[in-house]
Amino acid sequence: MEVSETLMPEAKDMVPQEQQRFRKKRRKRRSFLESLWRKVQKPEVILLSVWWFIMLVLVVYMAEMGDLIRAIWRPLAFLLAIPLLFMVILSCATW
Repeated sequence: MEVSETLMPEAKDMVPQEQQRFRKKRRKRRSFLESLWRKVQKPEVILLSVWWFIMLVLVVYMAEMGDLIRAIWRPLAFLLAIPLLFMVILSCATW
């Protein structure tokens, strides 16, 4: 017994063209979060992210901005939370 017959017993009555159409319909569309996760896992994205994080830390250290960032961390956290919130809403909407 073939794999297609075990998955779809009615497939043996179909012609090959109908079988292909039936398989295409069963394919699940990737959500926003799944497609984003696949893109983020690429090595070049990881390397570039680490590079820019190191550059940010070095700029803050060299400019002696640590005290300033400690003083304004609440507004910065709020500004960072806005795009994260919209990304969560978008991923829940396309789930």
